[in-house]
Amino acid sequence: MILTGLLSFGAGLLTVLAPCVLPFLPIIVGGSLRGHRSRPYIVAASLIASLLAFTLLLKASTALIGIDPRWWSIISGVIVVLLGIAMLFPDLWTRVSLAIGFDQKSHNILDRAVSHEKRVTSAVLTGAALGPVFSSCSPTYAWVIATVLPASPVAGLIYLGLYCVGVGGALLAFSLLGRKLVDRVQWAANPRGWFQRSIAVLFIIIGLAVSTGVDKKFETWAVSWAPSFTEIENKLLPSDNDDSSADAAAPTQSSGAAAPDFQGIDTWINSDPLSIDELRGKVVLVDFWTYSCINCVRTQPYLNEWYNKYHDDGLVIVGVHAPEFTFEKDPKNVERAVEEAGIKYPVALDNDFATWNAYKNKYWPAKYLIDAQGNVQYTHFGEGEYEDTEKAIQQLLDVRQPVSTVDNGLAAGVGQSPETYLGTQRARNFQGDHPLRSGTGEYDAAGELDSDEWTLGGNWDVQDEKITADKSGATLTYVFDGAEMYLVMSGRTGATVHVSVEGEPDAFGDDVTDGRITLDGSRLYHLVHLPQPRTKTTVKLTFDEGVSAHAFTFGG
Repeated sequence: MILTGLLSFGAGLLTVLAPCVLPFLPIIVGGSLRGHRSRPYIVAASLIASLLAFTLLLKASTALIGIDPRWWSIISGVIVVLLGIAMLFPDLWTRVSLAIGFDQKSHNILDRAVSHEKRVTSAVLTGAALGPVFSSCSPTYAWVIATVLPASPVAGLIYLGLYCVGVGGALLAFSLLGRKLVDRVQWAANPRGWFQRSIAVLFIIIGLAVSTGVDKKFETWAVSWAPSFTEIENKLLPSDNDDSSADAAAPTQSSGAAAPDFQGIDTWINSDPLSIDELRGKVVLVDFWTYSCINCVRTQPYLNEWYNKYHDDGLVIVGVHAPEFTFEKDPKNVERAVEEAGIKYPVALDNDFATWNAYKNKYWPAKYLIDAQGNVQYTHFGEGEYEDTEKAIQQLLDVRQPVSTVDNGLAAGVGQSPETYLGTQRARNFQGDHPLRSGTGEYDAAGELDSDEWTLGGNWDVQDEKITADKSGATLTYVFDGAEMYLVMSGRTGATVHVSVEGEPDAFGDDVTDGRITLDGSRLYHLVHLPQPRTKTTVKLTFDEGVSAHAFTFGG
């Protein structure tokens, strides 16, 4: 934890030198040159507070999930423009108050009040306006938001706070250096001089660039020559072995500790609310899953078989559904997934990860086998070892039967492509004419791709956990290794996605009919089924407008 905290702080320092931040250094430095000497500290502190508040607001408020990220940039840009206008015309308030007919006494009082407060107010606004802009600049920030914060709020807040302090500290150093230089050149400190007015004009230009998205073009150009500080951060982040999704089985352990109770469950499917205490005397298998996770899909037939086989002997299975994507929080979507998977045992919707945290869980899927006294006697993370798990169930039930031989049709393979997220939070291996970035934009598909690489063509709206076709005809091309390809998608029922597999015109998955998928809900769709695993299979998808893609998963 200490090492990760230091890396988070260091990532904040590096973020200041990232191409997406460079255009805003004049705002931070220029906004600290005027007024009281405390101004640079106020700017830095308000930026830190803005980053924290903006992050937690988006994570905590489901009402804000559907807001286009571009609106935050527009709001930030407008604030910066207004600050620039106020700097360019320092007597503007006086003119406005006279024009609207305040009497002289009221005017003097208000004018003094504004003069007294404007150094603090504008300093706070300067820092606060850039919080949403800076929030998408660091892979460390994205890693904390996407993986650590949902699973461990306390650790997530610590890492996020250290990252924000690193950003604020680095910007404060720039501000103090600029302030020191201005103090030595007195003509630069004149609020009505050409230097301060030039800074004001720069505020207005940058604010307009942020509001219109022109700043992203600068970022694209800067990436071609600026040092790749974000790549340095990526190398410092925890490896895939620490990711919350288990692609391979982790070592099986047995703890013997008392099982935590189910917590924070608002909705139960197939059952009234349950507790560990009222299940004493039964053998309980708690399975953490989420319905779009391919690893969970491959495990599901075994769980159904065990429930049918051992329920009368005293086995209770409770599926704790902890959502990986926003649409998986919708009870109707989960109910549909439960019905389609043939799940008959109780399912608890752990939308706030309360039970997940109580078990200190880190994986999808994860199994915790609890004895009749309420103690955890066996755990297993990820796929596989089904025979060992069933033998542990038999031992606690004191029954003997031949172990199940379930053909789930989706056996995991070796050398297959890794799970690939498509939103900005965890996207990897994207190739294109410019970096993947938040907001709506046009992409030109890359000409050549290697294994596990992907590219976009046409108009896309890119968000933190998904990409959405902004116009019909937008394309996504992926080169994968393995035999099976799946994609989590959401969008309007009846919208279509055309699927093309290079060299295999008929190698379609179960959800493809006549070369296209017709959406019938937010779920995992089976795109490709090859006769046997192979490398570098190119798949091109063409989307109707409004269809969203979240993550690819693969099988052998």
